[in-house]
Amino acid sequence: MDDPDREVFVSPVVVASHSFPARPGSLPDAEQFVREALEPITLEVEERQALYQAITSALLAAAGPKDGVFDVTVRIFPDGVEVEVLHGAGIRRVQPAAEPFADWLNGVLRVQGLSQQAAAQRIGVSVRTISRWLRGDTEPRLRDLRRVHEIFGP
Repeated sequence: MDDPDREVFVSPVVVASHSFPARPGSLPDAEQFVREALEPITLEVEERQALYQAITSALLAAAGPKDGVFDVTVRIFPDGVEVEVLHGAGIRRVQPAAEPFADWLNGVLRVQGLSQQAAAQRIGVSVRTISRWLRGDTEPRLRDLRRVHEIFGP
């Protein structure tokens, strides 16, 4: 600050950050977090795809360690937006997602009036697999989760 000709610009920044457990059911939760943090800003298709890939990569990188997590941080500047997705080291405990995948899928099928058989056909899995997902016995593998996302949205 000894230079009187040097200007300092202070810019307000809004920062939102959240940690998610490294499991397939967290993918829609992370995407929802970013959408809510950015409201009313909407992302272009390419930006949404890049975000989906970044979250998926961080989830996969964090999935190895026990209790693995990944972090999503949204920074909103006056002239732009920055979204950072990093995988954690698995040393922190995080609270489970607000809505388990089973509850979310049950709600989607109910709203769309779909049977388990119809959902299984659309996704390309067995009715038994859908039943396990709906009971919360298992969660979809990442490739199945991508298909669920393509068909039913985030």
